[in-house]
Amino acid sequence: MLHNGPTQQELIRLEINAIGPLIGLWLIYVEGTVVARSSTPLWVLFYGGLGISVGLWVWGRRVIRTIGEDLTKITPSSGFVIEISTAFTVLVASNLSIPISTTHCKVGSVVAIGRVRSKQSVDWSLFRNIIVAWIVTVPVTGGIAAGVMALFRFAFI
Repeated sequence: MLHNGPTQQELIRLEINAIGPLIGLWLIYVEGTVVARSSTPLWVLFYGGLGISVGLWVWGRRVIRTIGEDLTKITPSSGFVIEISTAFTVLVASNLSIPISTTHCKVGSVVAIGRVRSKQSVDWSLFRNIIVAWIVTVPVTGGIAAGVMALFRFAFI
């Protein structure tokens, strides 16, 4: 219930955040600019949902294995604590209107549980790789988006 926020609007916002760049490109193509209020065609939302689904289908198992098995050993009781602490963090952040990543909360909870067990029970090199991936993702995807936008502007304007 709390995953990605407590309401259906939060789930819709997740999809909009994931396909926001596509919507922006579509609006620039159709309207010539990004307007403050505009309706988004249903096919664009469907395309975004399809992309999210394919991503989960292709990479979901690997992500679950990395977080749920490779990072540290998770028992049923520690899994319960991970879920409760993640849900509590998301609930508090949502009520304070703080944008939060449930993935970051989940990984943080898993690492905290492993660290409480012992310092050696956490695969710190894997955790470092996850952190580096999070840091690198924003500028790389921003660069790709800027490059695609530049190509579209050059091709269509």
